[in-house]
Amino acid sequence: MRAAAFAAVMLVSLPAAAEVRLVVPEANAPRTGTFEVIFLNDSAEAAKLDAPKTITVAEGEAALEGPAPAEITPGGFARVTYRLGSVPAAPAPQVAVAASTATPQEAESTGLGRFETYEPMYALVGANPSDAKLQLSFRYRLFGHQPREFTTGDGSREWRAGLYFGYTQRMFWDLSQESIPMYDITFSPELFLRAVSPGSTSIGAPMLGIQAGLRHQSNGEDGADSRSYNTLYVEPSVGFGLGNGWTLTAAPRLWVYVGSKEGNERIARYRGYTGLTIDLKQQDGFGLRTFLQGNLSGGRGSAEVDMSYSLRRWTGLNLYLYSQLYTGYGEALIDYDERNTRLRFGIGIVR
Repeated sequence: MRAAAFAAVMLVSLPAAAEVRLVVPEANAPRTGTFEVIFLNDSAEAAKLDAPKTITVAEGEAALEGPAPAEITPGGFARVTYRLGSVPAAPAPQVAVAASTATPQEAESTGLGRFETYEPMYALVGANPSDAKLQLSFRYRLFGHQPREFTTGDGSREWRAGLYFGYTQRMFWDLSQESIPMYDITFSPELFLRAVSPGSTSIGAPMLGIQAGLRHQSNGEDGADSRSYNTLYVEPSVGFGLGNGWTLTAAPRLWVYVGSKEGNERIARYRGYTGLTIDLKQQDGFGLRTFLQGNLSGGRGSAEVDMSYSLRRWTGLNLYLYSQLYTGYGEALIDYDERNTRLRFGIGIVR
């Protein structure tokens, strides 16, 4: 704590209201100076932070000093500085947002707060043990401490604050063989710009967003088994709060293929040029996510439907019961021109 009058901790678990706990200062505590409020997000989802502009305490009214983050990652925290009294304001500090596994000092030095969840993460197994599937995904904000917003909210207005590096890895695992090899792996690094308008998780203003970027997909093989292509894409999104913790988000995506597809010229016939994600979920409840993609003119494509249920409500675990149905062409890059249907069950980390 800096030359502080007192310390305060605010626990944030959206969509429920925040709970404020203040440590009462001693009688001889200073009447001026700065102090920090630590906002904690102990939920399994990212939480929108509406830091109050002022806080009334025994010594008087303390005003927010500098920016506050618009969102806190699951299990993370943010330190926000307030100033008490009439001492001239110091330069606005940078706000650290970090995973709860790191101290504030570690978070500032390593940039852990700039890592965010991205695509769903899970481990699934079907009726056939030769067909297990795993997915890992994250994104990293390359500049700034706050996400880019195109509203007048608390996020950064600088364009570069919305520049991200993203990475998704999808693995198909053969558990039936003694050496349990990977049947195919899809590596998907990307660079994209993203801007959001937070809106509300309750019934009210829609949550708007737009993302555009360059994505590479390959399976890391060579020769006849090599699969690789690049796409430029744009994806607007709109979300609505339905009340009682429910949200509905729709995100259409359009893309074009760029660069060489040597040896894999037919990928576009099966992967197409359009996609649509529809995501319906309740905080600490059920979730239904559908991703459709395909070649509308060629009549080829695929559908991936994920159903999940949070274990947090009943067990306290930050995990989900997870099931997935995939039907269509090219679930794995190695067989992008083969049609199949698979049903799997397992555990999700992010949905």
